[in-house]
Amino acid sequence: MFPNLRSSRQLLAVAVAIASVACSAPAQKREPLTLATPANALSFLVIGDWGQRASANQQRVARQMGPVAAALGAAFVVSTGDNFYPDGVRNVNDAHFRSTFENVYSAPSLMVDWYVVLGNHDYHGNPQAEVEYSAKSTRWKMPARYYAVTKPVAPGVTADFIFIDTSPLVADFDGQPFRWPGFRTDTVAQRVWLDSTLKASTAQWKFIVGHHHVYSGGVRGTQNFMEFFLVPRMEQYGVNAYICGHEHHIEHIAPLGSTIHYFISGAGSEARSAPGREGSRFVSTALGFLAMSLTADTMVVQAVDLFGKVHYRTSIPRVNGLDPHGAAPLPAGSGAAPRPAPLASARATPPRSRTSVPRAPRAASR
Repeated sequence: MFPNLRSSRQLLAVAVAIASVACSAPAQKREPLTLATPANALSFLVIGDWGQRASANQQRVARQMGPVAAALGAAFVVSTGDNFYPDGVRNVNDAHFRSTFENVYSAPSLMVDWYVVLGNHDYHGNPQAEVEYSAKSTRWKMPARYYAVTKPVAPGVTADFIFIDTSPLVADFDGQPFRWPGFRTDTVAQRVWLDSTLKASTAQWKFIVGHHHVYSGGVRGTQNFMEFFLVPRMEQYGVNAYICGHEHHIEHIAPLGSTIHYFISGAGSEARSAPGREGSRFVSTALGFLAMSLTADTMVVQAVDLFGKVHYRTSIPRVNGLDPHGAAPLPAGSGAAPRPAPLASARATPPRSRTSVPRAPRAASR
């Protein structure tokens, strides 16, 4: 009587499975948004895994960074590592610095400070040369392999950016601290420095920047050591977000019940598959970068692709551990800036900042 009952059930099962996947997938922005330019904000770009010797993809992304930085009045750029593929640089005079960095990111709006961390590919070469290049370049800022920078955001409000060197930490945990000669660093000293820096921070906004991810909806998934090492520290000291690369995609992860946001920006020159994971607010395999803007009480994060299209924007209130449900993506297609930061001309000049390095006092810089 029901000759196709079995096949009908199979079709129903497939339909349910598809619906289940669709419901569990992170929400994506189907229509490009208009770039929001919050007024009186400290804005900066975040790019990672970009150093592909001026490849076509790298240059495409770089061309879009210029207009976005100009529109936002970006005060600086954060590089999340893997600055030079495939094997880092040999010395401070390596041609890679000019061909892959100076000549590619040449827009006037990108002639600002670049705060850089080392990636695992940078350790294939001479990582110390990247530190030393800071004395040769007017914008390359890596005073040590790990360091901290304080930026003013608004009257009485500052942001601490704590840049860490994750490759030796991960290698040490994996039992291979001397896999490359450049790994001969004191990981215990870095841990002591990180704890003391976090403890001493009085900033209202706190960020940690490293190369390796903690969580990811990409091919590598959770980095167990990074979760073990960083999450308790960030929770203890009220860190607002962890910013990284390593995975070659763009992603925003907000784990359920946590006040910490995790941003991956590793699509500066190459993209890989990333289906997303639990807690993914947004994930994209398009080449691109993040644009971030801080006001006294709000962080606006926008994902920009290699065509200059904004595919994601979220506004996150500064709660410092008080509200685990802070972030709320804006409606798709909305061109209005997130409240409480209205659209207006961005700050024209970068603010003053303070930089600290291990075993050195904070010094004023620009």
